[in-house]
Amino acid sequence: MSQIIQEIISKQKIKEHILTEVVGHTLEITFNRPEFHNAFTVGMYVMFQEYVLQADKDPNIYLILVKSNGKSFSSGNDLRNFDAWPGLNDEDRKQASLGLTNMLRDFTSSFLNLTKPIIACCQGGVIGFIFPLLSLFDQVYVTEDAYFFAPMLLFGQGVEMFSSYTFPRLFGQGKTFSLLFRGQKLSAKEAIHFGYAQEIFKTQDEMIKQARQICQQLEQQDQTAIFHGKKLIKRAVYDQLKTSNEQELQNLHRIWSGDKLVENVFNYMQRLKAKL
Repeated sequence: MSQIIQEIISKQKIKEHILTEVVGHTLEITFNRPEFHNAFTVGMYVMFQEYVLQADKDPNIYLILVKSNGKSFSSGNDLRNFDAWPGLNDEDRKQASLGLTNMLRDFTSSFLNLTKPIIACCQGGVIGFIFPLLSLFDQVYVTEDAYFFAPMLLFGQGVEMFSSYTFPRLFGQGKTFSLLFRGQKLSAKEAIHFGYAQEIFKTQDEMIKQARQICQQLEQQDQTAIFHGKKLIKRAVYDQLKTSNEQELQNLHRIWSGDKLVENVFNYMQRLKAKL
């Protein structure tokens, strides 16, 4: 990993941004940056990955429950992650882009290879990379006010988090184009309709209470049976997911290494301000 990315990670690994608690045999992971709508810093990527990997190796943890504090589940990437880019020369930018790509490869691999069930409880905005990432979760629960938005292509980024494979399978070609290329939002009811999410609730408290009850139920089941069942189900699509992810990462590396990244982000932000 490049020194530039390592320095960014070391500054941004703030423990309070992602909280963890073991409840029974379930690791609860809570995004805790509500003042920024739980936007992810680079350091949060690394912490999230580390907690998932630790849970997967811990024989006393059977499940992972992911939730967040505040009105939004997550607003995706904190665009300040790219603050360092304008001051980089061509070579440094290429090295930083390679480091970021490798970090993202490790991150996505932790979810692709996860052996234990993982559940998400989503309220409000589910924006950016987290929207397609949740396609790999075993259960996604939503509140009525939840919505899903993938603006990556709107500011010149590429598709990511397995979406080149999972979205067409979930939503069909036309709806995928609307979501990824046109920036159309997916409502909570639509998420249920397409099978992206499994249950819908009026309030966040009701959702989390029900999710914990489901976790308790799953904890009582034979964990070996769950392990092998999930492994067999994932095996049917594992190679396709891995290939799609690698192609997405290569495309992102090309974009991040180029000289239009900052310009594209700036133009997107200007368009957003014009709408306000």
